[in-house]
Amino acid sequence: MKGTESMDRENRGSQNLLGAIDLGGTKILSALFSSTGDIFDFCAEAPTPAGLSGAQLVGRIAANLLETIEGNGNKPGELSGVGIGVPTTIQYERGLIDESPNLPRLKDYPLARKLADRLGLPVVMEKDANCFLLGELHFGAARGSAECCGVTLGTGLGLGVVVGGRLVRGHSCCAGEIWRSPYRDGILEDWVSGTALAARYSQAGGEILKGGEIHQRAIEGEPLARGTLLALGEALGFGLSYLVNVLNPEVVVVGGSVARAWDFFRAPMLAVVDKHKVKRNTTKIIPGALGARAGLYGAISLLKEWKKR
Repeated sequence: MKGTESMDRENRGSQNLLGAIDLGGTKILSALFSSTGDIFDFCAEAPTPAGLSGAQLVGRIAANLLETIEGNGNKPGELSGVGIGVPTTIQYERGLIDESPNLPRLKDYPLARKLADRLGLPVVMEKDANCFLLGELHFGAARGSAECCGVTLGTGLGLGVVVGGRLVRGHSCCAGEIWRSPYRDGILEDWVSGTALAARYSQAGGEILKGGEIHQRAIEGEPLARGTLLALGEALGFGLSYLVNVLNPEVVVVGGSVARAWDFFRAPMLAVVDKHKVKRNTTKIIPGALGARAGLYGAISLLKEWKKR
């Protein structure tokens, strides 16, 4: 199916290629796409240490993209533009990114412009949760929906919203920042994210593990791991209850690394939503279809839309 299959080398030829970058809280992932939305085989990945300066981050992103280009047997001159998703809000009119908890030195940094200068290419930037939703909207689980939301459960908690087929950014471009919403004695992100999952597991007497390791423990039947994921699902359910009651989207797509444990937190999440939503509300809550590449598909969706203007 177009947009979800890797391209083989025989079918590439000389084409108008698009670059996509998913800048996460802990890693950079980049990819190449054809103009029709086919992804190439090799996607490079690199860590993003929290102490990077803006110039250092630009250098690392550029090197990661170059690795992807060369790894697929192509040349930088074949690219026509780059789309990038970033893990923070954006001051769109000024082209600046806000401070990210995982990238604290980047507040008010003109990342897109600096990266465009480095690459010699146009660069279009969007919040990572919006990129996730755009990817699932155009290529994945939310395809064809004009009213949808995308929730990302990764290093942090993110939310993208589409109403009438268009992204909702809000009056001051802060729409979707659900992670800051109050929950119990803190905020929702304290309970719903990969970081929260690891912290809650450790606080309950477990080892210091990453989210994926806790998921594996749950698969193996460990009660503590399963209980921690149940608590995450319950907390997520409360957050989604507000979302579906306020917006009544057709579908909410859940993705990110923590979503791999969907089978362990799905039931408590849906139970809370069903208890608190308006009874006639028919919003469907489903897992994403594109996995770790959703943000990359969203980045090229963003770029293709920009090129039409």
